[in-house]
Amino acid sequence: MSEVWDKHYQRGKSKLSYPDENLVRLLARIQTTKPLALDFGSGSGRHVPLLEELGFQVEIADASLVSVANLKNTFPEAKIYHTPNPPLPFQRECYGLIVSWGVFHYNKRDVANQMVSELKESLVPQGYLLGSVRANTDTHLALQDGKMQLEDLQGGYAETYSEEELRGLLSGFADVQLGYSERTPLGKLNERICHWFFLARKG
Repeated sequence: MSEVWDKHYQRGKSKLSYPDENLVRLLARIQTTKPLALDFGSGSGRHVPLLEELGFQVEIADASLVSVANLKNTFPEAKIYHTPNPPLPFQRECYGLIVSWGVFHYNKRDVANQMVSELKESLVPQGYLLGSVRANTDTHLALQDGKMQLEDLQGGYAETYSEEELRGLLSGFADVQLGYSERTPLGKLNERICHWFFLARKG
């Protein structure tokens, strides 16, 4: 799986520059007394400047070695982790905020469950996990037996989530709020790109 993402991050189009608007809205809703954040599954690092602008010290993690190398060049002062699989290397109760945008659905369900459980342990009490996953209404990934048919992620693994499944994934949190977004690619009105996004607070 990591080979698919290494290839993806060697492509120029993978270098996203702007933060997701839904994450911007979620961040406006939270307050945390612990100004250390983790961008888990950072990819091109597009959310790191936003988090820094909001006053967080940001640590970064990604499963792709190519991404990690790029992130080290872009953010030479940041602490950066290579995290291809659990167990994750983070300390207990060290982050006030963890962002995991578009990550969990690229893992098998048992791995995603383990990731969420370990990330929750790394949050301080009342800390937040903000993230997004593909919804089961999505058609754009064109999944066949869990394999994506997209040109730049051909053969990579993905799963989609129903509302019930996502609530199950986040069931260990004291408070969970969900949102939903749906759009079409330009010129492809028959396709749907669908995501759940969430704000989960640890007790």
